[in-house]
Amino acid sequence: MDRLPALILAAGALLACDSKQEQPLPGRADTTKVAQKTVNTAAFCDVQFKGTSGPRFTVPKLTGGTLAPSASTWRWVNLWATWCKPCVEEMPRLAKWRERLGTKYELAFISADENEADLVDFKKAHPDAPASPRLAEPAKQSDWLVALGLDGAAPLPVHIFVAPSGHVRCARAGGVREQDFAAVEKVLAE
Repeated sequence: MDRLPALILAAGALLACDSKQEQPLPGRADTTKVAQKTVNTAAFCDVQFKGTSGPRFTVPKLTGGTLAPSASTWRWVNLWATWCKPCVEEMPRLAKWRERLGTKYELAFISADENEADLVDFKKAHPDAPASPRLAEPAKQSDWLVALGLDGAAPLPVHIFVAPSGHVRCARAGGVREQDFAAVEKVLAE
């Protein structure tokens, strides 16, 4: 019986906690709610355009293949090179993201390698690498990047997101990391 007052006191404390749980004390944060992070595509893109205000995407002269005309869907073009370590490292990530995002876009690769032999050797060493035509005139890469809104000396890889209208919406120089997935998803949903 000497435990009965302690049990009554404990039950009362529990009831008091339950009744106050809905209203946090003033000055205290309600830690049961998780704040949603806002995805900022402007921070992800080096250049970003709204609607049809961006330049029309033009495919430079290519060798070793072509890019099919866009079928009124988003297109993600990845400019890369066999000697570019971040380019090669992110290829499996881009393929995985393609699966996660479904058919929201076409993923196309264009090699900036100086000669066809480097690309052929790379393909032999990496048979799972995606098909990739090569810039026929690598010396004109700088002019093409400027026409897309980027700096002519932008480092590889370069990612170009083209809206179904055929206009560039977002261009980014440099690799993408796993934490960039939400930004890519948002760009493709705009």
